Amino acid sequence: MRTKGSAPEDSLYDLINGQVTAAKTVKVRPGTFRITTLPTNTAGDGVTKGLCAFDGTLHVFSEESVDVPAGFTLHILSHPDATEQDPIAIEEINFAAPFMGFLYVSATFENGDTFHFWLQEGDTWEADTVYKLGDIVLPTVPGGLAFQAQRLTDPNIAWAPSVSRSLGDVIEPTVYNDFTYTVVDVQGDNPRSGEVEPDWPTEDGAQVIEDADGASGAPSTPTQMPDPNAQPAPTTSDRYDNGL
Repeated sequence: MRTKGSAPEDSLYDLINGQVTAAKTVKVRPGTFRITTLPTNTAGDGVTKGLCAFDGTLHVFSEESVDVPAGFTLHILSHPDATEQDPIAIEEINFAAPFMGFLYVSATFENGDTFHFWLQEGDTWEADTVYKLGDIVLPTVPGGLAFQAQRLTDPNIAWAPSVSRSLGDVIEPTVYNDFTYTVVDVQGDNPRSGEVEPDWPTEDGAQVIEDADGASGAPSTPTQMPDPNAQPAPTTSDRYDNGL
């Protein structure tokens, strides 16, 4: 604003919700449009906290189930000491962003505790479905918990070279692959495993044949089980293939 003459082209009096670029042009500040009003409740319950855009949807968080509009995904974050009858409300979402294919969230609860969550997702539980070690399964009614498949039975004897075989023997590969293998046929007076571990098929009902030459009697030990908690779920993609 000048009392005399016109203002220079590169001068600026006032600018709201914008920025001046290096080329001295004015650009509207990036932002979002209000598309809905999320659930609120003056009693403090039934509300969502935080907002994060990821994987084509907007993500919000609560300590209990809340109906959210279309285009929003609700994540229930449960305090470790909370129960279904006595949930502990979320006070604040401190941070939420994609990390290794899923959302990483830091939340502070109303009792002052802060916990960090990595929200691995999986398929919703279905009856008569085979789940493998480490698979993540979600209940049909979300409750803030996901469940990871674990093995209940002890590992079978691991494959070893030149070990005597009998009909009905159950063995597993030296590297766990979710399958066991049963001897269904033997040949010769002294049937045994081969010198080189087979390329194990991973289809139900598939068979593999071993050719054995050499002496028998090599020791066998149980298959070493991997720790499903030592690495992300099998569905987790690397950082170059997750659309971040």
